[in-house]
Formats: sequence, structure tokens, C-alpha cells
Amino acid sequence: MLRIPSLPARIAVAFLVVTASLIASLPELPPRVVAPTDKAEFRRFVLDNGMRVILVSDPNFNKSAASVAVGVGQIDDPFEHVGLAHFLEHMISKGSEKYPEVADFTDYITTNGGYRNAYTASDRTNYLFEVRHEALEGALDRTAQMFISPLFPDEVTEREVNAVHNEAMRHVQNDLRRMLNVRRELYNPEAGESKFSTGNKDTLANANADVVREFYHQTYSPERMALAVTSDKSLDQLEGYVREYFSPIKRLDLPTLERKPIFLPEKATLRMATIEPVKEVRLLYLEFPIPPARPEFATKPDEFILSLLNYAGPGGLVDALKAADLATDIAGFTWDRTSGYGSIFVAADLTPHGAENVDLVMEKTFAYLDFLREAPFPADYYSDQARIAALKETYEDRGEGTDLAVELAEAALYYPLEVAERAGKVWGKADEATYRRFLSHLRPDNMLVTFQAKGVPTDRTEEIYGSAYAYTEDDGEVYQRLVNPSVDTTFSLPAANPFLPGETAILPERPLPLIDEPNLSLYYAQDVEFQRPRTAIQFRFVPTRDQGTAANDLLLRFYQTCIVDYLAPAATNADLAGVDFSAEVDLEGLRLNASGFSDSPLRFAEYVAAQLLTFELSPERFASMKELTIRNLQSYAQTEAFGLARDYSTAVLREYFFLTDHSLDQAANVTWENVQAAVRDFMARGKLEVVVHGHVTPDVAEASTRRIAAAIGAQSVPENKLLRRKHLAIKPGETVVTTDNIEGVNSTYRATYLLPDDTPLTRATATVIGNFMRTPYFDELRTNQQLGYIVGSASGASRDQWLLLYVIQSSEFDADTQRARSEAFLAGLPEMLANVTDEQWTTLVAGARSEFEEKSKSIAEKAGRMFSQAYNHDGDWSRRADTLAALDQVTKEDAVVMLQAALDPVTASSIVVLLSSNNHAATEAEASFANREDWKMTRTYQ
Repeated sequence: MLRIPSLPARIAVAFLVVTASLIASLPELPPRVVAPTDKAEFRRFVLDNGMRVILVSDPNFNKSAASVAVGVGQIDDPFEHVGLAHFLEHMISKGSEKYPEVADFTDYITTNGGYRNAYTASDRTNYLFEVRHEALEGALDRTAQMFISPLFPDEVTEREVNAVHNEAMRHVQNDLRRMLNVRRELYNPEAGESKFSTGNKDTLANANADVVREFYHQTYSPERMALAVTSDKSLDQLEGYVREYFSPIKRLDLPTLERKPIFLPEKATLRMATIEPVKEVRLLYLEFPIPPARPEFATKPDEFILSLLNYAGPGGLVDALKAADLATDIAGFTWDRTSGYGSIFVAADLTPHGAENVDLVMEKTFAYLDFLREAPFPADYYSDQARIAALKETYEDRGEGTDLAVELAEAALYYPLEVAERAGKVWGKADEATYRRFLSHLRPDNMLVTFQAKGVPTDRTEEIYGSAYAYTEDDGEVYQRLVNPSVDTTFSLPAANPFLPGETAILPERPLPLIDEPNLSLYYAQDVEFQRPRTAIQFRFVPTRDQGTAANDLLLRFYQTCIVDYLAPAATNADLAGVDFSAEVDLEGLRLNASGFSDSPLRFAEYVAAQLLTFELSPERFASMKELTIRNLQSYAQTEAFGLARDYSTAVLREYFFLTDHSLDQAANVTWENVQAAVRDFMARGKLEVVVHGHVTPDVAEASTRRIAAAIGAQSVPENKLLRRKHLAIKPGETVVTTDNIEGVNSTYRATYLLPDDTPLTRATATVIGNFMRTPYFDELRTNQQLGYIVGSASGASRDQWLLLYVIQSSEFDADTQRARSEAFLAGLPEMLANVTDEQWTTLVAGARSEFEEKSKSIAEKAGRMFSQAYNHDGDWSRRADTLAALDQVTKEDAVVMLQAALDPVTASSIVVLLSSNNHAATEAEASFANREDWKMTRTYQ
């Protein structure tokens, strides 16, 4: 995948964690402008028991959803039962007095085409679900009962401890988790941050049902909760549901949780840990404790500082570290740990030169921070971001389902209820004093450093995952250089942004033109539904079949690393201008999706296209990118087991797909000239497929498309020469088995059963089957048999090949045991489907219908659907309508016949992957081939 940002540390760890009590009065915010087509209505209130509530009614929502945010999290675990908050999250959904069956809630949600989950964060726990609109009331009732009369049954305690343990074990090879655990050991041992947040079977050894029950009654109370409900139902109806079902939750008048920022006291020394990683990484993390950021939500000092630290254009820290060959990427992020304090992290992926000069990387970072402290306040840069934030608040898709519900529930818990839905989005007037106050905390004496790289000094072992590390404190020469860094005269504030949108008035409806040429196709649609000044472009360059080689696969991996690095400055400007984009390149082609205001996405897409074949890297910069690419290839073996199994299966199923490290032995010989030549040949012949949708005129769309095509300059070829995805033809009764020994502690099993076609009836029936089997497969193999944390089943498709999928990952059971248990269960699955009641069948069909009836939530999403229909499904514009019509004809008997034929060993066409870890015996199954690529040459793909 060619993605920006690319640093692993650039993850979603910014938490909404400030109580409304910290905000003395509402800050001044810009007026909210509502888009003409925005039909959402909000209502906010507080129940008599203290629960804060926010409701959203929107007739365009595809599903209803809810989220309950509880202001109790990992940091609140008792030291004698570390992981208890997480364990409570698991236990609370295992039956209530009104709904005593352990799996009742999950069964209700999944049979109604929905989804439920929960997670525990530093200072909060969130319970969430989404479901078809007709099932909302029942789901709200079941959710409320979890907090009114949870049972915490004794008989499930042991297995849920195992579930928590397996969840922890899945992260054994995760270097980010390992780094955070080392930090945990270095924090003040009296601080909540020093606890192992997830918990495992050792930390929870004495956490029986009574312990969970006591913790619940000591910490959970509605005055510490917030509820968000989103639906197409009226606000009055939603409020009625909430008052009826959630008012009975008993208020306990618990004291305010006090959490003090003692985890990393200031100390005039360089505190640094070096950690031996699992993968081939060189990651430097600088952490600075900061004041609470959420009370400053109107001016967002932490976000603004991070936008400067992450700025990849000329004059920034990113540019300076890259120019000095010290880093391949830099990313800052905020962790708002509690309501009273947080941390800012600066993370850098270092080059070999940077790894040898970590002190210089840190010195340049502090030189940049000093530059910011001395420089004038970047008012224009702030104004640009405030303008884009205002446009996003008005015109960007709000989202729906659990994503929106979670966002609103946590906003309602921690922000003033009057502006909860705006607080995370809007930028108010700039506040230079607060900006400088936050900057003042980014100092060497307020910092903890970790550096992960192979071969670093180690003399300690972290207790949970066994990471080898060393820790030092040094107030000598290096520390003094950080306190007084050398001045870098190359630093400057961000310049004007070329991708900021122009006029954003709504254009009138226009007709649809179409380009259909041998090497260029354009579908264009003016937006008539959303009426927002946003545009989306999606383009894909399709190469020729002769490009589908392992050698090209390797060179394209180098190419994507290089182009990501080269585009980083422009990508920063595009992001700040409100352009959302993603890009990827592999053997099936090069794809770019961009959306934003006015014609900004088109201008950015043209800029990218103009660089694809012309950009240059210096020998020094390519050497750094080459080394980074090789490290990524070397680290592939440490991918989580179920992810490896997915790739192994895909490598069999698809004609042109190679494992990431397939050609690792050739990587050291790759040159920049090899990469350039390969990409030019790759894009010399083929077809450009484009969709433009939204706020531009047809002539603008066509002109932009032709400029993109001209920049690529590909010659046309016959359709049968293009590299289109094809799938393995597997005879009925044939099982293709692939096996391997892998690193880590988890073994895995993955089974893929092919369905016969892509007809509307197959699509409809497969979707119903997928909804049916999800809960029983999970309940039996994970909940009852405790095979592992990762257990799942689904129906789905790879383009036009429909599939049934089953996966298990376990640190306790070998791959053969997983397979045997799964296949034993699957043998009885058709009979289980045959025995569902008429009422249950009707619910399953209704759940499937809600999925097919989902409307596009944004111009970008609609453009994606148009692209898929146009190019992945040969212009099948009635695909969804035909599937819905077929759904009306599906009978339970049809579904049983399809499921039986798909799973019966006599008729099944399947792929089974068995990967065995270091601590398990190797599988006894016989693989279907010794060399995958040689074997594939003997097979038919269609």
C-alpha cells in the first residue's frame, strides 16, 4: 500500500478525556453553518440519574447505533488486580437479570445485521453497537440492562480471563506494544500508568466474579456515563427509548475520580531506554507530559503544535531530518491520558545514519522546538486550518453507525454538552499564550526517550512480553546539547499552501459526459444528492499482464517507499487543505482516491500524476529508502499469524499475488535505476480508468482527467492484455492446502470456501449465511472452547468471487487442532441453519437487507461505489437493486443447500492455510505444493 502517513506510530491514540468541570465557561466558537442537505437534528439532556445524553436523528442514516462511554478505565485498576477494568468490560455483557443468556446480546445484534464491541482505554470504557433501525429498541434495552442488573456469572469467569489473556498474547510481536510496556516499567510505580493495562491470566489470577462485581459497584455509576444514540427515528422517539430504558440505572453518587500527573516527574537528565525489537525497526519516541488539552478545545494548542511538528514541507523538522539523512519519517501524536493531563509524542523512523546519531536527531528536534518558541506566532497557518475545519464541519460527511456514536458519547462525557458534537472539530480564535504554554512543556527535563533497534544495549527484561532493554540517565554532554541545541538557520514557518480550495459555492446540477477511449475512460457525475462543495476523484492505472512478475512486485515495493517519501511535503499541504486521499500501487495497478473541497482534489491528483514518472532521488536519499524497504521486507515474518494466513490464502487464490518477502533475497541488489526503469515499463502500456464526482463542471473534470492521462502517457492495448484480477479454479471436492512454520507464539488456521458464481441470488444468500454463522462460530470456538482471541467467520467477495471465510489464531492450540475443531463445528452448521425459526429467518433476511440498502454517506463514498460498478463489475449499474430483488426470493432451504454444498468435503472447493508457530508442533497436513509459483503455473485462473 502506498499510504501517507506511513509511520507505524501515526495511530489513533488521541483520547477525549477532559471533564466539563474543567471548563469554566463556554469559549467563543465560530457560528455553525449547516449544509442545505444536512438533515441531522441533535438533542442533548441529562437524565435524573446523572447520565449525559446526546441524540442524533437523520433520515439518511443507514443503521441505528449507540455508545455508552463510562469514565473508568485502565488507569483505575486496583494494583492487586491489574487489567480488572478490561476484564469487567468482558464480563458485563455476559447476561443480565432480564436477559440471562450469556450470548443473548450478541445473538440479537448479529441476527439483525448488526455489530457490537467494547474497548477499554486509559480512563474510559466504551460499549457500542449498530443495528438495523427496526431492532434499535431491543438493542437499547439489552444495553441498559448490562448496567442495571449484570449477572457476572461465575461459570464464565475462567474463560473470560483466558479471553483477556489471549487478547494480550496476540500483541507479543507488536513492537509498539512492547515499547509502551517498557515505558510502563519506567514510569513512577505509584502511578496508574505503570500498570499492565490489558491484563493477563497472571495479573487476573485472583479476579473472580465477586471481585468484578465489587469493582463494578465501586466505579460504575450513571453520573460517570454518557450515552449517544444515532438513528433515523425521531428525536422524541429516541428520547422516549432512552428515558424508559436508561433511567432505571441506579445512581451511586460516587466521588470524582482524582488522577494525578505523577507518572513522569521532571528531572534534569536524559532519561532513555534502548529496546531490542522483534521486527527490523529503528524507532525513536520522545514523550513529553503536557497539561490537559481538552479544556482548550476551541484553540487546540496540542493539534496545532503537532501540525507544525508533522509538517513535511520546506523549513520544517521533517525536512531537516530527511535532508540530513537522519530519518525516513516523523510523526507527532497526542495521548490525552486522563482528564487532567496527557502526553505529546514525537516519533521518528531513523535511517542507519540516524541510528548512529540518535543524539543529533534529538538535538535537531529541540533546535526546531526552540525555533518555534522564538518565532512569531504562525497566525496565517492557524487561519488556514481554522478555515478548513469550518468547511469540514459544514460539508464533510459526519459519518454514522458506531464511529459516530462513539465520537459523540465520549464528547458528551468530557466536553460541555451544549457544544459536544462541535468540540472536536471546530477551531476558534487563535490563542498564542496557550500555544506557547504548551510548547514550554516540550523540554529535555520533561522527557522520556525510547529507541528500538536491533543490537542496541540491553540489560533488563520487561515482565510481560519479555522485551530486552536497557535504561540510562545522563546529565552530561548530550543532555546539555539538548538544553542548548545548535541553532539551525534552515528552519522556517510553513509557506502558503497551493492546495487550499478556491470558491466553495454550490454549483447547479449539470449533465453527465463520458470519455471512452482505448487507453482512457472517464465516468463523470455532478453531485445532485449531497449539494456540498466537495469533489472526489478516483483513478486507477491498469497495467498489462506481462507485468505480473515477482521481480516487478519487488521493485514496486521500493517504488512505493520512494514516492511516499518524495510526495510527503505536498501530502502535508493537501491534508491541511482538507484533501483526504489514499494511494496504493501493486501488480494490479496504481490507484489514487482523493476528495476535498472544490477542485482541490483534482489539482492534487494532477500533481501526483505529474511526479509518478519524473521524480528523482539523490543517491543518499535512495540509500535510506532502500534500507527502509528492506527492513520492512525483513519484518514481514513477524506479522501477526492471522494476517500471514490471509496473505498465504490470497497468494493461492489470486493469479498475481506474491508474499511481501517473496523476493527478499534479491532486494539488496536493487538500484534506483532498476526502480525507475521498472515503473516506466509498468506504466508504458495499459489503461487509465477515472471517476470524478461532485463539485466541478464536466469540462473541468475532463480537462483534469486528460492532464493526468498525458502525464502517465500510456499506450493503449487490447482488453485481453490488461492485468485484471483472476481467481483460482478449484474443482468440487478439492482442498488446496498450504502450510508453513512461522515465528512468534501464535499458530493459525484459515479456511476459504469458494461459492459458485456472482449472481444476485448468490450474493443475497451468501450475505444471509454470513450473518447467521458469525455468532455460533464465535460462541462455540472462542467462547466455549476457548481456542484463541482471534476467532471469526464471514461471507465476502474478491471482486466477483464470493467466499465463506473462517479463521482462528491461538497461542494455546496448534493449527491442526484448530482445523479439526473448526471442521467438526462446520459439519453441523447447515443443520443449525435449517433449525432456525421462521422469526429468526425473517430477522436474518432483514439484517442482510439493511446492508444492501445502505446509502452512500459522502460524495467520496458514492464515487467509490460508482468506480466499483463501472470498472470492477463492468458497468453493472443495477447490481444492488438486482441483489435486493433476489433477496426477496431467498428461502431458508436455498441457504441450507448453498451452505451444505459449500462446506461438504465431497462438493466443497476450498483453500486451507495452516501456519505453525515456534511453540507448537508443525502441522501433519500434507501441503498441495512444494513451490507455490511453480504449482500456480500448472493451474487455471479465471
